Amino acid sequence: MTKEGAPNNELMLSTCRNDQEDMLEELLKEGSCDPNFVDGAGNTAAHYAAKAGSIGCLELLVNLDDIDLDVKNRLEGDTPLHKAVQHQDEDVPMAVAMVEILLEAGADPNLENRNKLTPITLVNPQNKELKELLEQGQAAFQMDDSDIANDDVAGDSDDDQPSD
Repeated sequence: MTKEGAPNNELMLSTCRNDQEDMLEELLKEGSCDPNFVDGAGNTAAHYAAKAGSIGCLELLVNLDDIDLDVKNRLEGDTPLHKAVQHQDEDVPMAVAMVEILLEAGADPNLENRNKLTPITLVNPQNKELKELLEQGQAAFQMDDSDIANDDVAGDSDDDQPSD
């Protein structure tokens, strides 16, 4: 990484903290920052975007091929998914949108923070939409290839021709 890489990494974190989607997009296009850069507190750009409620920045980050969405920060051991859930008290639609984005991008909803809490255990029991979304995410994350039905069974005469 170039000498300007470190300041650009800090700038990237700042853009996510301050919901500056256009600036983040420019930094990412330049390739002058590392989207997995971890600051002294153990937070990544995805942590800051989730904490700030920056849906646009979060969407830019999750679309990167090499993004790690399961980094735990040093203080609480929270992942970006934990941070997204914490918006439920102030803005449920935002929390739902961010959780959806992270789950669709492959964030692990089963990871515990330092207090042994998964994102779903942080959900207010009255918040059924967020709870169901995370339950679906947990189920999908726990599935493996053996759980998927194979419709190409040996002896099956499915030759892509209509049956008689």
